[in-house]
Amino acid sequence: MPLVHSNGGYVPHCVSSLAEKGFCEVKVLVVGDLMLDRYIDGEVHRVSPEAPVPVLSVQTERNFAGGAANVALNVAGLNAKVAVAGVIGGDSSGCCLLEVLEHAGVDIQCVIKDYSRPTTRKTRIVSGNHQIVRLDEECSDDLATDLQNELLRKVITAIEYGVNVVILSDYAKGVLADPCPQMIISECNRRGVPLLVDPKRNDYMAYSGATCITPNQKEFRSAALGMSIPQTDITVAGPVIRRRLDCKALLVTQGRNGMTLVTADQCQHLAAIAEDVFDVSGAGDTVIATLSVMLGAGFAFLPAVEVANAAASVVVKRAGTTPIAWNDLAGLAGVRDLAAVAKV
Repeated sequence: MPLVHSNGGYVPHCVSSLAEKGFCEVKVLVVGDLMLDRYIDGEVHRVSPEAPVPVLSVQTERNFAGGAANVALNVAGLNAKVAVAGVIGGDSSGCCLLEVLEHAGVDIQCVIKDYSRPTTRKTRIVSGNHQIVRLDEECSDDLATDLQNELLRKVITAIEYGVNVVILSDYAKGVLADPCPQMIISECNRRGVPLLVDPKRNDYMAYSGATCITPNQKEFRSAALGMSIPQTDITVAGPVIRRRLDCKALLVTQGRNGMTLVTADQCQHLAAIAEDVFDVSGAGDTVIATLSVMLGAGFAFLPAVEVANAAASVVVKRAGTTPIAWNDLAGLAGVRDLAAVAKV
């Protein structure tokens, strides 16, 4: 399939219509692994006498939404209505994460507490701009059958109530274990609701029938190898994977090298816009959130991907998992009065 290139240096003029239409009418349901990202910042001036390790003098502690929760915050930042479905533990990290979500206006009625497992928490120890170490507290076991059934009931009820698009944010922490993805995809297809997947598992057949799948380059190569496709080049393997999974589109994000959209008609590569990349943490969450909101607003894949590419260029210039905001896109687009639709 021929590869078409785009310089990716601007947001398409179609975005100007959002000044009138806005994202506030778009309803998004995010389903997946909820996480709390904790940052402990400080300064290092000496090495410990007990072991050859730096001693951090702690100055601040910050908590952010991670995983599917960060996807939801990105959707909320674009002024769309968003609900999140997932599982937290009955611990202080879970309570903190719910506070972060509620503060951003995210609907948390579909969040379930599982007192047998901890809330997934990633603690990053940072000095200056350098991450010293990361501590992960998590349980990746599949959800118990009763909890999985309860989660599915809540998800299907939310879809029946009415959403414009569904996102499966799979971080392989046990929430989207089989047969959960296929049941949600089937429900969405039955109702004509677009469903997008950010995948982490190697077996992509679990996502068969999804509207769009958004792997990064490493995940894409793993999927190609898992499907016994001899070449991992996107222009060769991309169309094969898309057809086998019966999805309308495949979007492969490639960090500094931009992203490539594979549809039935073409492979369209968009160069990255950002020249200075500070931190790619959460950029994939921003991409799938922006893409989903654009599709939910009625845009076609290519302009939706162009805007998602622009959104990614904003967040990679910031430290940590900072979600996109409507004003970020409005300023980048350079279109008058776009910010006027932003909520105060």
